[in-house]
Amino acid sequence: MHKGILIVDDNKDVYDSLALILGYYQYQCHWAETGAQAVDVVRSKKIDAVLLDLSLTYESGLDVLATLMDNDATLPVIMITAFGTFEAAVKAVKLGAVDFLPKPIKTDKLITALETALANRNAASVPLQEPPDGCPLRSRDPATLGIIAKAVRLASTNIPILITGESGTGKELLTEYIHQSSPRRDRPFVRVNCSVFSESLVDNELFGHEKGAFTGAVDQHAGLFEQADNGSIHLDEVGDMSHAIQAKLLRVLENGELRRLAGTRDIKVDIRIIASTNKNLEEMAEKGEFRRDLLFRLSAAHLVLPPLRERPCDIQLLAEMYLAEFSPPGKPKRLSQKAWERVRAHPWPGNVRELRGVIQTAVATTTGDVVDDDALPHALGRVATSVSGRLDVAEKDIIAKTLEEVGGNKSLAAEKLGISRRTLYNKMARYGI
Repeated sequence: MHKGILIVDDNKDVYDSLALILGYYQYQCHWAETGAQAVDVVRSKKIDAVLLDLSLTYESGLDVLATLMDNDATLPVIMITAFGTFEAAVKAVKLGAVDFLPKPIKTDKLITALETALANRNAASVPLQEPPDGCPLRSRDPATLGIIAKAVRLASTNIPILITGESGTGKELLTEYIHQSSPRRDRPFVRVNCSVFSESLVDNELFGHEKGAFTGAVDQHAGLFEQADNGSIHLDEVGDMSHAIQAKLLRVLENGELRRLAGTRDIKVDIRIIASTNKNLEEMAEKGEFRRDLLFRLSAAHLVLPPLRERPCDIQLLAEMYLAEFSPPGKPKRLSQKAWERVRAHPWPGNVRELRGVIQTAVATTTGDVVDDDALPHALGRVATSVSGRLDVAEKDIIAKTLEEVGGNKSLAAEKLGISRRTLYNKMARYGI
C-alpha cells in the first residue's frame, strides 16, 4: 500500500512539484493550504507523514505544527525551511518535528528523510529493552535506553546535537554511534578535543590556513571542517572554546561557510556537527562565558547521559561485561560476594570509565578465579558500610513494605513514598527488590 504524505504549503506550484517527485517514488500525496485543512486531511485520510512549510503566508508553520502534534503526537512532521529560518527550525524540532529540509529541496535528501521518518515511527512504537546491535553503550536503564533510541532517530537527520553528561558516561561512544547510524556513515568522521589546543591552534585546526598566513605556513592547509565535508565532526569539550572561535563556529552552523586563516573567499561545507561537554553550558551562557546564540543552535537536539550512580541496574551488567573482557581466554573470573557488595555500594564518581578501570586492574592483579575485595581499591565502597549501610537496610524495608501495601503497583508506591517512578525503579534495582 502506498504511503500517504500530506504537503502543507499555500503555494500550489510547490505542492505540484513535490507531488510529482513523490509520486515517482510511489507516495500518495495530499494537499492542505492551512492548518485547519491539514487537521481535516489527517483525520479523514491515511496520512503517514507530513511535509510542512514553515513560511506560510497567513499563519505560522509553527502554529500548524503544534496543532498537528496535539492531534497526533506520533505523526512524523518534516519542516521545509527557507534560508535564514534556522531558529524557527530548531523551535520546530523542539515542538516535535522529526527533521527539517532547507530550500531548494534535494530529491535524495527528501526521500531519505521521509523513509527514515516512516521507519523511525514504527520503531518508536516499541520501547527498547536493550541497546540495538552495534551500539557500544550497554544498559538496562530505561532512561538511558530512551536516550539511545532518541539518538538513533536523530542520526538520520542533519540536526546539530549536543550531548552532555559527566565525564566517563559514554558521550564519545554515543557520538560515534550516531555517525555510524546516519546516512553519512561512509563519509569522514572527524574528532577534535577543544580543550587541548590554544585558541590559535584550534583556529588553525578547525578552519585551516592559506599559504603565508603565518611564519612557517609554507603550504595551504585544509582545516578539520573541510576534511569533514559531507561527513560529521565531533567537537568534544565544546565549552572550552574561546569566544572568538565560538563566533566562527556559529557562522558554520548558520551558513555552512568558513574562511581559512588569511583567506579571501568563503568555502561551503556540508557537515553534521555533534558537540559534547561535561560543563553546564546554560550556566556558562548566563555568566557570559558561552554565546547563547551558539548554544541555541548546538542544542537543537540535546541528549543528556545519566551518571552511573543513577542507573544502579547497570553496575552489575557492566562489571560482568568487563570481567569477561579482561579475563584470560577460556578462564573467566568472577567477583566474590564481598567484592560485589563494595562494587554496588560505590557511588562511581568517574562513572563507566572508572568502573572499567577498577575491574581491569582487579582482574590483572588476581591469580585465581575469584576476584576478592582486597583486589579492589582500598576506598571503594567503604563509605557505604556503618551508618549509611544501616540506612540502606531501612530504606529497602520501607520500599518493600510500601509495594506490598499497594499490591505491587509501582506508580502508587512512588506516590506514597514521595519519589519519582524512575527513582523507585533505581532503588528497587539497587536493593534487588
